[in-house]
Amino acid sequence: MRNMDNQPSELCQEFARILGSTPSVINGVCTATRSRTNLHPVVLGRKAESFMFVPQAFSFEALDRNGRGLCLGETVILQEEINPFMSKLREHDIIVTAVHNHWLFDQPRLMYMHFESIDKPLSFARKVRDALKVLTTRDVYGDRRPVNSDYSEPNICERFNEILKGSMHTFENGICTVMKSRTNIHPQVLGREGRSFLLLPQMFTFESMTGDGEALCSGETVILQTEINPFISKLREHGIIVTAVHNHWLFDQPRLMFMHFESIDQPLSFARKVKDALNVLTTRPVYPKE
Repeated sequence: MRNMDNQPSELCQEFARILGSTPSVINGVCTATRSRTNLHPVVLGRKAESFMFVPQAFSFEALDRNGRGLCLGETVILQEEINPFMSKLREHDIIVTAVHNHWLFDQPRLMYMHFESIDKPLSFARKVRDALKVLTTRDVYGDRRPVNSDYSEPNICERFNEILKGSMHTFENGICTVMKSRTNIHPQVLGREGRSFLLLPQMFTFESMTGDGEALCSGETVILQTEINPFISKLREHGIIVTAVHNHWLFDQPRLMFMHFESIDQPLSFARKVKDALNVLTTRPVYPKE
């Protein structure tokens, strides 16, 4: 996923290289991403191998005169890996900010860990790389065989993106991913201004489409506390399953919450329903005191 506001700097490229990730610049922030491709989950009976379900993402920004900045990371993680990984992060004085699910009806059970630090980017990258070594590299599958879903219509991804007004989209191996940032929110984390996609994400996908035109559709958005219940109400009116509402970060202002949701639906129908729900979210600028 490379939608670059400009080319990654040498520092950004080295940050990504250490983490075995692809560098990009999103909202002016160095972002390194990869998918944990040894995990092969099933969600709502469908194969779920998009970045939405198996992400690893890292960023740094707001460097001071000593070269230290706000460094963020997240990874999908199996239940048995949580405490060994957490222990390694804490050995390196990295702040663990959240451990939780993002989805429901997933096999194997997918959990997600988020973490942050004020550090020099390459130092943070090396510490995280050390922690990542405790994660298994063997292939892990869900217990259930997924529904056969080889059907693919690339033109639908273009229309899916248009409805949701994404700033970038990709269609690869039958997986459509639409991404944009909620840039009207201007947070601070650990006292640093943050514009990382990890703080401001809106992402929507569909994959595992069958011949009847239905697919596994999923979404997530950063959301303010006052918006949570109006947004839930709209999603539920449309029969979309709300799978998680929680924080990802600590010491953030305003308080950033994140909502995840999923459905088996025709992609364009799902996109229109989500567009309707997104209309309840404010578009005015929001700053740390709120």
